[in-house]
Amino acid sequence: MIKDFIDQKVIFTQKNDIHLREILDQYKIDSLSSMNQTHSNTVLSVDRSGEYQCDALISKKSGLGLMVKTADCLPILVKSNHKISAIHAGWRGIQKNIDEIAFKNFKKNSKVFIGPHAKSCCYEVKYDVAKYFKNFIVKREEKLFLDLESKVINTSKRFGFDVEVVDICTICNTLFNSFRRDHTKERQFGLIWL
Repeated sequence: MIKDFIDQKVIFTQKNDIHLREILDQYKIDSLSSMNQTHSNTVLSVDRSGEYQCDALISKKSGLGLMVKTADCLPILVKSNHKISAIHAGWRGIQKNIDEIAFKNFKKNSKVFIGPHAKSCCYEVKYDVAKYFKNFIVKREEKLFLDLESKVINTSKRFGFDVEVVDICTICNTLFNSFRRDHTKERQFGLIWL
């Protein structure tokens, strides 16, 4: 588990961390909302546990944890004094503005946490993806690499948010699940609660 943000009620796990139920019990998280993630731009407000058909959850409910599952996409967690959000953001979701749609529900000075994800050191794309992110492409040896992190940081700052980024690439760090590296169905998760 990445411990940097526990005092802010934010957790990012590694692939072999303790069972989710133990984490929920340890931090006294009463109930949990998660997502059936489909790379959409659907954002839902929730106040009870369950699995929702969306790629971003928002809640004001104390004791309700919001969870995002990832294996290269960006797990984005947002917190203000009385509201939280968990966002699943791959290139398709960012291209559909999932981050901006969710961010519109928060005031300036909210805090954004970006967890482990595929970084530009390893996230190679072809022109069919690169064309959507012209300002966020790194070229090396005739190859194109996507820097989604910078795109989300720019959007966060435009909204007046503070941003913290975990400096871990899921593709090159084997402590994390990576679909691009291993074609795994396993996921780590990001968890936030009030």
